[in-house]
Amino acid sequence: MSSVLLSISGVDRPGIVRDVAEALQHLEINIEDSSMTALRGRFTMMLIVRLPDQVSFGALKAALAELEQRTRLSVQSQIIPDEEAATPPLEPDHVITVHGADKVGIVHAVTAALADLNVSIVDVSTQSRLSDSGPVYMMVLEVAAAGQATADQTTDDKTAALRSALAAVAGEIGVEVDIHALDDAIL
Repeated sequence: MSSVLLSISGVDRPGIVRDVAEALQHLEINIEDSSMTALRGRFTMMLIVRLPDQVSFGALKAALAELEQRTRLSVQSQIIPDEEAATPPLEPDHVITVHGADKVGIVHAVTAALADLNVSIVDVSTQSRLSDSGPVYMMVLEVAAAGQATADQTTDDKTAALRSALAAVAGEIGVEVDIHALDDAIL
């Protein structure tokens, strides 16, 4: 069995997910992981699918070409090496929310602080909205921080370092940052 990464996008409309799922179902291809969202009238999705032994990558490409023709979606595909496909997904342990006046550099400042702490971003969503006081920027990140702790660093130490670094970033760029630990019982 092969794993394949699919990147699919197009003008947003009802039925896109159904159309993609139907094209994959006809070949008995399993959707293992996915992320999908609508951004300003465009719908985009990334999927990791598993091909059954009897389905070749060529057969998948042919089905995807037909899907593109029929739906006007844009589809890209690539085979994932077996060792990558076997890697367990990162589990987020914190949610970080950022909001403040919209300006250039918010994403860079926050993600640079996370990278400096060896914190992995599992998911991120951003949006700029108009308010009575002007454009407001919002960002929500799911991160894996505790799992990145070194042998001489406890999970509490890692969380404290994360809070400290993001408080400094918030002060520097004038945004509010909140950090919430995810409880396993919630997940």
